[in-house]
Amino acid sequence: MAKYTELFSEYVASGYELPSEFSLIEGFEDLFKMHFCDKELGFETEALFAMKLQEKSTIYIPLYAERIAHRATALLDFDAPVKIYYDDIDATITNGAEKGKTTELPFNASSATPSVINETDEHENVEDRTAERRESGLTPDELIRKLDYLNKSVRSLIDELLKEFDGLFMKVY
Repeated sequence: MAKYTELFSEYVASGYELPSEFSLIEGFEDLFKMHFCDKELGFETEALFAMKLQEKSTIYIPLYAERIAHRATALLDFDAPVKIYYDDIDATITNGAEKGKTTELPFNASSATPSVINETDEHENVEDRTAERRESGLTPDELIRKLDYLNKSVRSLIDELLKEFDGLFMKVY
């Protein structure tokens, strides 16, 4: 058990630096200091706290930074959604040889002989078809669903990220 406790603000004032990952999210370092300034460190030594802080930062901050960037991109796309379809017509489909025969019979088929017999010689049936259909961009509906996914809750992503660090600080029960 610790013989004394130290506030996070005292930890920062004593010269300890926050992990470099904090710079991945604009303004997060200052917000982190403001949020945890009055909380007591949850570990015996400053060095142990620093290692655990680095661990959490390495795990969570890049993930949240990427999610924040995706949300910002989706919001920019929301102003002008565009979906583009690309058709590549470069495939040739060969069906093989064909042979056909047509016989026309008179109305009274029981007493008459066929009047016309048509035959078609074998030939290759070659046809070009669309090989692949690609698309880029989003329709308005797809964009709304993407934003709904990114905004699953009303809570701020930054607030969720700050909560990831709560376990590093002491709790009063």
